[in-house]
Amino acid sequence: MTRSIKCGMVWIIVTALILLIFSSSYATQFKSVDNFFFPDTSIIDDDLIIAGGNIKLDGTIEGDLISASRYLVQNGLVTGSLNSAAQNLEILGVVNGSVRGFAQNVNINGQLNQNLIAFCSALNIRSDATIAKDVTAFGGEMTLDGKVGGDLKGSVGTLIITGVVAKDVSITADNITLMPTAQILGNFKYKSEKQAKIESGALVSGETVWTKKELKKENESKNVFSTKSLITEMLFLLALMITGIVLFLVCKQNAYQAKKAVGESFLKSMGLGFVFMVCIPIAIIILLITVIGIPLAVISLFAYLILVYIAKIPVAAFLGDRIIKALGKEGEPSLIWSMLLGLVILTVLLNIPYLEWLIYFVVLFTGFGAILLSQRRSTG
Repeated sequence: MTRSIKCGMVWIIVTALILLIFSSSYATQFKSVDNFFFPDTSIIDDDLIIAGGNIKLDGTIEGDLISASRYLVQNGLVTGSLNSAAQNLEILGVVNGSVRGFAQNVNINGQLNQNLIAFCSALNIRSDATIAKDVTAFGGEMTLDGKVGGDLKGSVGTLIITGVVAKDVSITADNITLMPTAQILGNFKYKSEKQAKIESGALVSGETVWTKKELKKENESKNVFSTKSLITEMLFLLALMITGIVLFLVCKQNAYQAKKAVGESFLKSMGLGFVFMVCIPIAIIILLITVIGIPLAVISLFAYLILVYIAKIPVAAFLGDRIIKALGKEGEPSLIWSMLLGLVILTVLLNIPYLEWLIYFVVLFTGFGAILLSQRRSTG
């Protein structure tokens, strides 16, 4: 009984936080569906939190949109900000606030009246797109055909600009091309191993500053990490392994349910994790502004950070389990050995250039959601 109570405490705290969010914002709507279509005649007069497979929103949301899905197409009006974790994210309508996207592909062909922050494999800002303020991008490939009213910054593999940047460009990239129609109305500062290809007709109003990325020395190029970063990486990996072993020994049933949730409810786990990871800090802030809620806010923050720290563990256990079974091992693999193997593989995957942040957030959201699903199932 004591062990069961300890394993369920985090779930109780998180549940209380979510209830606090919805009790303090009664009009907020939460939906969990496989496929969802929101017609252009519909209006939601507050925030919308939604998780599902395919989501198409043509109506008006008078607040923020928080979503997790395979595909999200926004073709209506969002008066607040849009936060999305998706495989494919497409913005065709109007967002009065900022857009924050964690996706494989992000396509913008609408109007953003604040900022765009994108962690993705490919970012396309189409010719009809207008972004009033800054664009911050981290990913593999970026194409800018539309208009950016602020700065362009971040780190990408390939950058192609055919549109307009009204202020400065400060970017790190392997390959940069400014097409003849490109206009940078501020400074153009970039870091790359080679100079940008600036076609005839491209305009840079300010100064152009190229910072050359130094090639790794021959003896360094053989190593993925420097000695210092490798030691740090190994220490974090070892600490997480020890944490995982302790958790699996103390809460074996919960650990098994969390690993199972990753495999059986991957999208649901990722969606739930994304929604809760966004909502819980909001609830903590609400508690902090009330004197009586400060102790609970501190406890909740501590529980939240623990969940973020251990979120990799169920994903690692699932990944290791799949690999061990693929190698032909009969029977059910050990949870601990699966977890240890999975953590090693995740460490490698999380160091893939340009994709590390996307992989990191997918793992984080999925693991976070899987832990919550496992607690719900074990207490249900």
